[in-house]
Amino acid sequence: MPSKHYLPSKLGTYLKRLELEYARAGNSFLREIIAAAYVTVIEETSYDNWNGGTYGHDVKLFLPSEIIGKIGLDEQRQFCEQLREDLNKCASSVDNESFRLVNLELAEESDPEFQRAISLSRQPRTDPDTLSIWTTGHLRLFLSHRDTHKVAARQLADALSSYGISAFVAHDTIEPMTTWQREIEKGLETMEMMLAFVTDDFHESSWTNQEVGYALGKHVPIISVKFERKEPFGFIGTKQALKGDLDHPERSAPAIYKILVEKLGQKARLQQTLVSAFASSPNWDEARARFDRMKEAVSSLNNEEIEQIQNAYSSNEQIESRDLPQQ
Repeated sequence: MPSKHYLPSKLGTYLKRLELEYARAGNSFLREIIAAAYVTVIEETSYDNWNGGTYGHDVKLFLPSEIIGKIGLDEQRQFCEQLREDLNKCASSVDNESFRLVNLELAEESDPEFQRAISLSRQPRTDPDTLSIWTTGHLRLFLSHRDTHKVAARQLADALSSYGISAFVAHDTIEPMTTWQREIEKGLETMEMMLAFVTDDFHESSWTNQEVGYALGKHVPIISVKFERKEPFGFIGTKQALKGDLDHPERSAPAIYKILVEKLGQKARLQQTLVSAFASSPNWDEARARFDRMKEAVSSLNNEEIEQIQNAYSSNEQIESRDLPQQ
């Protein structure tokens, strides 16, 4: 969605200007920070009604470990404050907007905000919200499985959708006329979690082994579910697998969700998925179940989530036509 503010669209230009300034001034480390960073901006983090209204925006610079590791925790705030002041010097001609703060964070491949960040020196990262393989707002789970069991994998994926989990099932999720290998790569690049759908022939496939290896290399959390007799082995065999029923794979969904909550550890992200799941309820029974699940897990809502729920009541007939209790 295009920004309604001017300043966020100029962030890249301002950072490039600072990179030139730091090179001129001989500040090689600040220049190195900007050159290595992936950048994202969070709009409207503050508002002041002075002078007709002034909005503040936050900037996050995600840095690789070899760069952020050079910054002591006690001096990180100093770097952030200097970057914020210098960005606002670049933006001095812009009225009613400013950069409220700058944060430096470690780049983590599984972090949704990092996945949406862009680099000033390389191609933009793939935005998961632009990919048809994922449901917008849902948690992105790559479901690694043998193609001989894709029907059972899809049954499990459908059950997980009621929890706000969008499961990528290769050869099933991919749309016709797309290049399937590239779509799998996109799924791996943008996943937040992986589920290994372990059947007796799981490790006989070079594809499933590579998919698991990719997740391990990115430090993406992996959940293993054993649906037949053989135990998972290799790196994913070090932790006990959840037991599933191949005849009824959907029954594993509640236990998988519980493990996922423990492994992911991002309360705000999981809350967002529950709200999105409720808003997209396909029928009355699901709307009731998803509302109850959301009510149990969510203690407070931000403005965006409140608006999403209100829109769901007015646009989703499976919700608006029923007298669901208000959150």
